Amino acid sequence: MPATLSKSTFLRGNQCLKSLYLNWYHPELKDPVSPMQQAIFNQGHDVGKVAQQLFPGGFDAGIYVPDQYQKSIELTRQKISNGIPVIYEAGFATGQLHCFIDILVKDGNSWKAFEVKSSTQVKPVNILDAAYQYYVMTQSGLPLKDFSLVVLNNRYTRKGELDIKQLFQIESVYPAVLKLQNKVKTDVECFLTVLDGHEIPDTDIGPHCYDPYTCDFHGHCWTHVPDYSVFDIARLSADKKWELYRRGIMKLEDIPDDFKLNESQRQQVGLELTGENYVDIKEIRKFIHNLHFPLYFLDFESFQPAIPLYNSSRPYQQIVFQYSLHRMETKDSLPIHQEFLSPADGADPRIPFIKNLIADIGSTGDIIVFNSAFEAGRLMEIAQNFPEFKFHISGIVSRIKDLMPLFQHRHFYKPEMKGSYSIKQVLPAVVPGFSYKSLAIGDGGTASHAYMSLFSETDENKIQLTSENLLEYCKMDTLAMVEILKVLLNLAHD
Repeated sequence: MPATLSKSTFLRGNQCLKSLYLNWYHPELKDPVSPMQQAIFNQGHDVGKVAQQLFPGGFDAGIYVPDQYQKSIELTRQKISNGIPVIYEAGFATGQLHCFIDILVKDGNSWKAFEVKSSTQVKPVNILDAAYQYYVMTQSGLPLKDFSLVVLNNRYTRKGELDIKQLFQIESVYPAVLKLQNKVKTDVECFLTVLDGHEIPDTDIGPHCYDPYTCDFHGHCWTHVPDYSVFDIARLSADKKWELYRRGIMKLEDIPDDFKLNESQRQQVGLELTGENYVDIKEIRKFIHNLHFPLYFLDFESFQPAIPLYNSSRPYQQIVFQYSLHRMETKDSLPIHQEFLSPADGADPRIPFIKNLIADIGSTGDIIVFNSAFEAGRLMEIAQNFPEFKFHISGIVSRIKDLMPLFQHRHFYKPEMKGSYSIKQVLPAVVPGFSYKSLAIGDGGTASHAYMSLFSETDENKIQLTSENLLEYCKMDTLAMVEILKVLLNLAHD
């Protein structure tokens, strides 16, 4: 079977010829698709479905079954012949090329194409894939007079029913697409030649592994890179990391003494080599002495729906749906835990969230968070969207103290942190025996998509299990802060 190109494989070829070849001949080497990645793909599909309402009443020619795209292409051909004015998921093919366009609209004796993106702005890669689609469609004989990209309008705030015309922005990229037609033709010939060959292209890793997307052969191509390498040096520019790599330097111990690093980066490398820890007792005591009990350790979880689900929300606005709260009356008292998880029942979770938080968090004592920009930012958004809570929220925000800068600014650093100040790295380094590894949900992205999965879940057992996993994850975040602070209290006391 001769190799074929789709829009996605055309873009893959532009990113890396090796990835293009492996995708066709060795797909088993791909990294597994994570639940979070799958949720992102699903969300993109959902945005495309909603965008169809911009041109209602069309015929859906999509087959949605792998390797059966020819049926969609034939169906599209029939509907065009029958004079259908609007076609969704229209399929086209020419030679070894094929593509699908989200929305095709007849305009006189010609057609206009609309490709939907779940992003909020048009990116260069979007124009490139539009150029490929235009090439295939016109080469197949379709008279095409315009090509537009449809993106979400992040300035739109929902009020009542969705205003589809306000939710989306349509931008014609027709002139840019025409300018790229020679490039597309040249690229297509190159990619098909590569796929007709019998050798894997000798392409080394490089910045292209992440541009414009993280390649799904990363695990295969990066096996020669140590788990802890020059790529893990905090805040070192990508150019410098790749400079070291091209010089054959991947391990921290191989970095030349005269290679330019800032003080923090040199510290990270030096402590890795010696295995020593760094503790700035003065800064730790300064933080500890500025705390006022009772202490509340607070963590939020949020999700970002592309299509705003609730009034007073925008595309991709972070919507809080749960919190965990540990309270310590004194430095010697056992922490008391409280938590909240909003039911995924279609109602706006922000209202019960803030009402419960106000009731649980008291009016005195400091509130400890790890990355105050997130918690304070979400609270101020709620105050803006729901002014009736503004007074209480202002009081909560004024009490927030951030634990993260102690680790971000290296006042406490252990080599086990590997240059990171994420609480996921800090916890096991500071408090051996504690980690997130045993949790079913181990990061915020997975938590948000797990919560969104509850919207359509009908199995009560799965709903209960997912809810329990969400609560356990969020609880670990605040328990982590409690345990970390205990270590800091002991250091400050010594």
